[in-house]
This record gives sequence, structure tokens and C-alpha cells, in this order.
Amino acid sequence: MKKVLVLLLAMMMIISLIGCSTQTSADPEPGDETGEVVENKYVDGTYVGFDNAGEKSYSKAIVTIENDRIVGLELIGLTDMGEVKGEAYPYETFHQAKAALTEAFIAANGTEGVDVFTGATSSYNGWKLALERALEKALVEPASDNVYFDGTFHGATELGERGRKLAWVTIENDTIVDVVVKETRFVDDKEVFKDEEYTFEIFHEAAEEMPLRFIEANGTDVEIYTGATSSSTGWIEAVERALENAQR
Repeated sequence: MKKVLVLLLAMMMIISLIGCSTQTSADPEPGDETGEVVENKYVDGTYVGFDNAGEKSYSKAIVTIENDRIVGLELIGLTDMGEVKGEAYPYETFHQAKAALTEAFIAANGTEGVDVFTGATSSYNGWKLALERALEKALVEPASDNVYFDGTFHGATELGERGRKLAWVTIENDTIVDVVVKETRFVDDKEVFKDEEYTFEIFHEAAEEMPLRFIEANGTDVEIYTGATSSSTGWIEAVERALENAQR
């Protein structure tokens, strides 16, 4: 009887050891090499970012993320009219930089370690900031509670028969601190900005007053300028688009 009990105890110990061995040798949960589960930094999806708009141009990045990797990236240059610099854009270095930096940012899975493209420093800086802002939008844990990025952002209405309206909106800590508005017209079938030679005085008055109203309201809930309805409503739309581009 004792021999039977000893035999049973021995078998139970062997089974227990096998179970422990099997458990420790099993594959760890998905995560790093220690077996610890690693949470993603980014939320999968497609995100758009803009750099700070200059007087003549600005940049845009559209990035797609899957499982914390950049799987798609489109770098775009835009003019002061808000139009895309397409294949007809005459500066070859711009197109070379666009192709090279697209590949480099994807390979680096971001902007870190990607060098300036010789001859296209401005484009490089613009796309770098635009991509960084797009990636910040994708963060699982937001980097800020602010609604907007700090910086200057561009907005434009669609081109119509009489031209278009444009706005440059500067934001600091969710507060509009500066607004510049412009408007174009056609002269000899060429689109040009309305400048001091444009003789409609109310337009110039509105161009000075409307930015003050946007700043005071910290948005576009403002009254139009009497006598300049078309300009006022167009600038409201342009400022709204600039604020959309500034959103985190």
C-alpha cells in the first residue's frame, strides 16, 4: 500500500513539474521582449497637419498610421492663394525634396534623424513641422489640452469670378493675437491682390476693421462691415478655414 502511495505522489510531482515547465516556456503576451504588454503611442488612422503659413507659401502633411508605423505619407506645398504646388510648379528641387523626404520620413517613422534637403531648406522645415503636428494629433495621450496649435495658419475661399478672400490667423495659447486679411481681383485676366491702387475706400476700411473684430471675438462670430458685405463674409469663411487648419 505504501509503495502505491509513494508511486502516486511521484507521478503527481512529475505532472506538476511538467505543467510549470510548460507555463514558463510558453510565448509571452504580445508586447516587448520581456513579455510586458506595450500600449500603442498612436491611434490608427489618417491625420493632417500644417506648418506656419508664411506670406508666400505654407506646407501640409497627410500621414496614415497603422500599429504605430507610418504606412502612408503625402507632402504638399501650397501657395499664398491656397493652391497646391502641382507637377507644373517650376522648381525642380522642390519636387526632388518632396520625393526624397517622403521616403525618409517613412523610413524614420517620423522626423527624427532626417536631414535637411540641400536647396530646399524652407520646404524641409515646413513639411517637418506639418508632419510633427499631424503625428501629435494621432497621439493616444494628447500632448496638450489646447484646441489649437500655436502659430500662423492660412485660410482661403474658393476662387470666384471676382477673385477670392484670404486670411492669416496667428494663435497663441488658444487666443487669436493677429489676423491679416487680403482679397484678390482680376486685372487683364490675371489674379492680383487688391492693393493701395484699388480705389474702393470702404474695402480698405473693412480690411483694417475686420481683423480687430476677429481678435476681439477670438473667432468668427462677428458682424460684417457695412458697405463691404462680400469682403466681410469671405473673410469670415477664410478665418474659419484657417482655424480648422490650426486645430489639434
